[in-house]
Amino acid sequence: MDDRDLETEEQLLSRPYQTQLEDISVSKNTIIHLPTGSGKTFIAINLIKRLRNDLRKPWGQGGKRTFFLVNTIPLVMQQKKVIESLCPVESVAGYSGEDGVDYWKKEKWDEELKKHQPQSLIPALRLFVRASSRHRPIQCEAAPAGTGGSLPSVRWRELEIKSFETMKTLKKVSRSQNVELQGLTATLLNANVDMCKVPKTLRELETTFHASIATVNEMGEVLNYSTNPNEVIMFYKPPVKTEAASQAIQILDNLQNLVLATKLPQVSGHPDIKLQKWQHDISCDPKKMVKEVRNMIVSMIMFINELGVYGGSLGILAYIILMERLKRKSITAQAENLFKFAITHSIAARMILINSMEKDSGYEKIIKHSSEKFVQVLNVLKEYSPQAINSPKGLLKVNIARKPMSAIIFTKQRFTAKVLYNLLKDVKEANPEEFGFLKHDFIVGFNINPTKCTREQHYTKKASQTALLKFSKKELNCIISTSVIEEGVDITQCLLVLRYDCPEEYRSYIQSKGRARSSESSYVILVEQSNFHKFSKQYEGFQKIESYIQKILVGCSDDREAPTEEEIQDMYDTEDIPPYITSNGNRLAAVSAISLLNRYCMALPHDQFTVITPLWVEEKVRDNTGEQFRVVKIFMPIACPIKDVIEGKPMTNLKSAKRSAALNACIQLHHVGELDPITLLPRHYGEVDFEQPDVRACFPNWPWDEDEDEGLKDIRKTGTKKRVRKHVKVFPSYLQGPKNIDSKTTFYLHIIKMEIMFAEPSDSREKALYNFLKMHEGFGLLTPNALPKLCDFPLFLTVGEVKTSLEVNYAVLPMNSSIFNLIKRFHYFIFDEVLDVAKKFTVFDGTANAMYVVPVKSDDDGFDVDWECLQTSYSIPLLTEPTFDERRKLKVSPEAYMYHVVSPWYRGTICPPRYIVSRVLEYKTPNSEFDSESDMSGTYSEYYSAKYNLEVVGDKNQPLLEVRNITTRMNCLLPRAATLNAFTEKQKRQIALAEEDDKIKAFPEIFIPEFCVKYDFPGVLWYKAMILPCIIHRVTMLLVAHELRAEIARSTKIGQPVLLAGHEWLPIEVDYSSTVKSMLQQIEPQNLNNAVDRINNPIDDSLPRPLNIVSMTESLYQLQLKKISEEYPWDENSEPIDIDRNITTVTVMDIECYDEFMSTPMVISDPTLRSPPRADPPPSTAILPSPIKLVSKIAILSKQPSHRGPELRDIVKALTAINSHDTFNLERVETLGDSFLKFAASLYLYHKFGMLNEGQLTNIKSRLIGNRNLYYAGAKARLGGRMKVEQFSPKKDFLVPAFFAPKEVQKFIEQKKIRPTFLIPIEFPIDEVLNGQISSKSMKPVHERYQEENGTAEVEPIGGAQISMQCYVRAQAVSDKSVADCVEALVGTYLLSDGIKAAVKVLEWFKILPPEDNFTRLLNLRVPTVMTEKKVSADEINRIMNYYCEDIERIMGYKFKDPSYMLEAISHSSYIRNRITRSYERLEFLGDAILDFLITTHIFESSGDLNPGELTNLRSALVNNVTFASYVVKLGLHKYFCYQLNPSLEKAIIAFVEHQERRNHNIIEEVLYLIDEEDCQISEYVEVPKILSDIFESLAGAIFLDSGGDLQTVWSVFYRIMCQEIYTFSRRIPLQPVKVLYEKIHACPVFHKAEVVPNLEVPKVMVPVTITKNGLQHTVHGFGGNKFQAKRAAAKLALKVLAM
Repeated sequence: MDDRDLETEEQLLSRPYQTQLEDISVSKNTIIHLPTGSGKTFIAINLIKRLRNDLRKPWGQGGKRTFFLVNTIPLVMQQKKVIESLCPVESVAGYSGEDGVDYWKKEKWDEELKKHQPQSLIPALRLFVRASSRHRPIQCEAAPAGTGGSLPSVRWRELEIKSFETMKTLKKVSRSQNVELQGLTATLLNANVDMCKVPKTLRELETTFHASIATVNEMGEVLNYSTNPNEVIMFYKPPVKTEAASQAIQILDNLQNLVLATKLPQVSGHPDIKLQKWQHDISCDPKKMVKEVRNMIVSMIMFINELGVYGGSLGILAYIILMERLKRKSITAQAENLFKFAITHSIAARMILINSMEKDSGYEKIIKHSSEKFVQVLNVLKEYSPQAINSPKGLLKVNIARKPMSAIIFTKQRFTAKVLYNLLKDVKEANPEEFGFLKHDFIVGFNINPTKCTREQHYTKKASQTALLKFSKKELNCIISTSVIEEGVDITQCLLVLRYDCPEEYRSYIQSKGRARSSESSYVILVEQSNFHKFSKQYEGFQKIESYIQKILVGCSDDREAPTEEEIQDMYDTEDIPPYITSNGNRLAAVSAISLLNRYCMALPHDQFTVITPLWVEEKVRDNTGEQFRVVKIFMPIACPIKDVIEGKPMTNLKSAKRSAALNACIQLHHVGELDPITLLPRHYGEVDFEQPDVRACFPNWPWDEDEDEGLKDIRKTGTKKRVRKHVKVFPSYLQGPKNIDSKTTFYLHIIKMEIMFAEPSDSREKALYNFLKMHEGFGLLTPNALPKLCDFPLFLTVGEVKTSLEVNYAVLPMNSSIFNLIKRFHYFIFDEVLDVAKKFTVFDGTANAMYVVPVKSDDDGFDVDWECLQTSYSIPLLTEPTFDERRKLKVSPEAYMYHVVSPWYRGTICPPRYIVSRVLEYKTPNSEFDSESDMSGTYSEYYSAKYNLEVVGDKNQPLLEVRNITTRMNCLLPRAATLNAFTEKQKRQIALAEEDDKIKAFPEIFIPEFCVKYDFPGVLWYKAMILPCIIHRVTMLLVAHELRAEIARSTKIGQPVLLAGHEWLPIEVDYSSTVKSMLQQIEPQNLNNAVDRINNPIDDSLPRPLNIVSMTESLYQLQLKKISEEYPWDENSEPIDIDRNITTVTVMDIECYDEFMSTPMVISDPTLRSPPRADPPPSTAILPSPIKLVSKIAILSKQPSHRGPELRDIVKALTAINSHDTFNLERVETLGDSFLKFAASLYLYHKFGMLNEGQLTNIKSRLIGNRNLYYAGAKARLGGRMKVEQFSPKKDFLVPAFFAPKEVQKFIEQKKIRPTFLIPIEFPIDEVLNGQISSKSMKPVHERYQEENGTAEVEPIGGAQISMQCYVRAQAVSDKSVADCVEALVGTYLLSDGIKAAVKVLEWFKILPPEDNFTRLLNLRVPTVMTEKKVSADEINRIMNYYCEDIERIMGYKFKDPSYMLEAISHSSYIRNRITRSYERLEFLGDAILDFLITTHIFESSGDLNPGELTNLRSALVNNVTFASYVVKLGLHKYFCYQLNPSLEKAIIAFVEHQERRNHNIIEEVLYLIDEEDCQISEYVEVPKILSDIFESLAGAIFLDSGGDLQTVWSVFYRIMCQEIYTFSRRIPLQPVKVLYEKIHACPVFHKAEVVPNLEVPKVMVPVTITKNGLQHTVHGFGGNKFQAKRAAAKLALKVLAM
């Protein structure tokens, strides 16, 4: 594009010739030919403006769209920006291959075309034409074709070929449908053309584009605007060869001959396919590598001849570095030896050159040993130095304008640009006085290949973008480049263009000269003197052609005729292989078929070591006349559903024969659905259309009609831990009460009973509490409905454990309104005044959670309501100081004070402490002295007088009171820390403080009665009231769990809805591991990943940050640099040393790190370092002797559904979240449910979708068992309102039964979408609180409070609900993940209680598995095979397996009934010989889930003493790729794996086998830290190839299917293999890598936010971790199926780096 003419307001005015050409473009398809800088883009912009009215109409309703097609990615955004700036259109979009448009469907294009008007893109034009035929016009910059994402400009020949295909597509759209085209170009010829052929070439171009060429009527009109630089031709002499140069060249010549004589073996073929004598494998040409090495040697010689000794040595070094990189990727030993051989000889040649220069140094050394050509370059550059510019005497030949340098040096080869860069870098360092002004970089072309998208391509692009930006901002003043920037990239201020290699083509000459845009620019061409005559003739020819084109075009635009229909049709009829045209009208040409076929094969499943390719076989045949033809046959990879050989048509040459076969293959692939029906592109491996009816049916809970996450930018995704939303609180239906109480209403009385579980204490104060618990006075609960029988539960008081039970339905009480009001008043009195936990903003609502506390007493006749207490207890008087008269009249006696509650009135507090009088000390008076055991001295009177200024005014001989404080610790669910040995003394003190556990003081507390107030409310009820919140909490939980259990029982027939008569529930037990964890969490803060590394970041955050004031230009520049960096998914600080820009200083380690960084696929964000050599094992090992008794049976597998069903306590446990800080939670059983869910989902999908590949099954499974789907299932079952999700805290958020925030207030909060914390300061009058009716007067403060805050009340954001205080508005805030965990826990509960069938019923009840699919039948379903269908014999299968059957059966200890399962299990995707079954991936998918389930179930049963964390760690140690791979090599199964010859894979396998052999195949902790393929996606870093573990898993799947779904049989086979490690690891669980990494404190590990990896067929999670080593920070990235696995992988990689 030519933006120079768009930079000023004056230049925005249309020039006469632009208006003329614009009018021509409106009337017909036109290719506008104008010189560079003459404003071609301005014409296109004006044309868009003229079409604005058509563009404004909606897409699909007569609206049209303009497409601006360009041939480079930078131009996409460049033209988009210009159109947005200058065209009055609503929206402009830019697209290129990098955006993944190749995989967009019609719906996506329609959506884009609705939003945007002009489009700027590298064309995939058939997509647009398919979307609609109403486009106008299509404007092309240079030509309407491109490379799908490459920066270099596309040559005209390439453009013509691609445009040829494009125009074939356009041909379908008739002229009447208003599709018009405008081309823009500065040069019409791509290659050198004889003068006589120019008219024909131009006509062919016009025919290709269905357009006619137009230009100005008079060149004088445009010359004032276009480029016209000062052209300078400089001649140089070739260097005289020195003796050293001759010797080096001789060595390289000899090396060249030796390399050409090398014959590498054919390694990429398929030896398993037996070819006939007349057939030849043409899949790969081993001579290609030999030619590449030979070309490198030729280039080395060229550098010596062209640059001299110094530059030649740099050129050799650059190629040595390249060969070192290629050597590491060699797939055969012969290829590796070839590179070693070439490197050795190259080093020898270079050393000769270096030794010849050893006597010289510095700048003199460079000049002396450089060619005249390079010296000429230096001389030209020196003219732009400040000294030359400012020197009036100096004569400047090039820099006539004496302006600072802004230069481009064009080279022909990429390596020349790199070597020149390093040469100039050395010059600048050696002679900073003359060349210190030089700020240079180089740019080379690159090709972003979507099928092989590694970092190197993107790194090269980033370097180019950064260099161009710096050049435009004058951070650089010299760019060394190949033809990549001859056109397409906007460079406005270039004052010097230097052609290091003279232009060989007319187009190159015109385009490179066009870069010298300024009128003061110079265009310099370096020409060797011996080529003087040849170049002069060529140069003259360029100028003549330019003049000739002007002669036949200038002034002839109106007379030039468009191509005729016959000419266009003749162009289409030149194909020798007819194209494939689909029913949709899409067209696939044979010329594109081979690349499409290779792209399809790349999308098939494969590991990091394998490239899947088809087998190409050539046959030579003759027809009846004896003429020879070539026929190519294709054997598709095993993973492809096409098993038959695909044959092409006989063709006269091999290229056409391959194209014909490839086209036939693509046609068949399209017919079987392997290619997209619309785009004809390969489907992504694992791609699933979830809208398909059969797939959609798997998700009955999914809200298909709406996407919760769509359009919500700042909302956490559904199913995640941080997505917290409000759920309606589920209160037991048993507690639903009537709105009105009448004489017919009855209530049920339930008696709270407590059994003391500790011995009678000896301390008198503790004994008083003990006696309270044994007294007959207590509490009962009244409910409007009868309650079911509930299980007992423990409570933990300060004096000890109490077993608590509820005798339900003890009596039925008739009720009337007056009695009910009395009960209601007492009930509220207990929680408001005695316990002080009632919130003042709650009011009575007896319709829900209606459970009322009443006092009860017992005698020989049983229990009864204490009506006297009920009537007299309604208020606690405020604590006030008594009068002197009251103090004088005070009478103290044991009868009046014993077991009463008192408070010292001199400690005036809002919440006065309460004390129980444990003894009345009649032998002590105020004048008695303190005991000798006390630290105090003097009398009690003296103490009070001195400390509180109090004097005894009453009876001087009044007895003293021994008291025991009533603890404020109302949470009695957890044991006291002091009673558990799991804590240190410090931890016990901290926990006691956190729980407000009032420890009894070492010495008695003694009060003077006169200084205390005595309360009338009975002390025994006061003490027992402290336990009521816990009892109500537990009873409510049990009732909710009972209802859920009954609901499941009625639907699934698993268990009885109600406990049978005469049966009792098992009591709730304390899970001490969960209890300890809960108690520790109260005192230990969460581990913060984002810890600050103060070693490397010594920043004092308390200091104010310094201001950083920069200019707007500088700020914009920095933002542009930042934007470039943000486009690439890796940390800029982790980039390795750029070996191309530092070739003289790099080391082998630098090359290794660079190569691993560059070879990483783009889904990786940062490099990792290579693993250190594996050390020998330590002398001692963790392996213990084999267990005496092997337990190979798993009880759960044989369990059948029972009549009783799961215990009530187990349902409560499944409803208790991990963060609830209770004595139990769902964590352990959730692990069991998780593993079963994976197994059930895998088996279900395996059978339901028999034609889907492993990637697709994994994709569906990920969604099926993902937290999002589980959340939807749990939400429909109202689990969010049933769970316990927060710590029980009576003082904080206790909900008094039958009391809520008024409904009017609840509605107000919902309408305003504010948090319930808004309620905190609100209070309602007591009469309104008790009758539940809120007056308008009382509601007024609510509205006033909201208005006073001016609408700033804290808003409750979507997905960010606050947990606290939700219960008061009948809600509960629960994270989506907690709901999902609860679903898994319930599945695990039923599995543990009633076996697999019961768990399946629960999954179907949740509709996680669709009930109509009857999953139970799939448990033992036999799958049809080639054996059962009698398509092949057992002998044939054994032959295809190389007769491995008996060996594998012997190793596994299992005899296969159907050996086809075994064949499939050991067939790699590259094993083309197997044409009867699939490769192993589907069986591996099934076997993975089977082994995970079996191992998890076994350790759950056999290791009951492990806490949930240990259980998870043990499971992780046993179920992972490294452990499974270790078993495979231990058994030798890897020897029987059937795969294509793959040296890289074999090398990795051998390395791991040797590693395990040196350890005697012991699987110890060190082995578990090895890196497998799922941890890291750099093949060189993988220590454990995944296919080894895949074999283990696929054989498990094969045995399961072969045995008819007998899980016990599968476990018997694999337990025999794994029993040693199961026993060993259970005794000593291996440390997890994350824990080990955290223990390395000097590493300062910081785990970063987990991210879902984009652009992967099967979604993966990536977790980065930054560590510190030797003062430097390193970031590595782990990958896994979930966050836990990814974090573990990241820790393993970090440990490897630290071990180096």
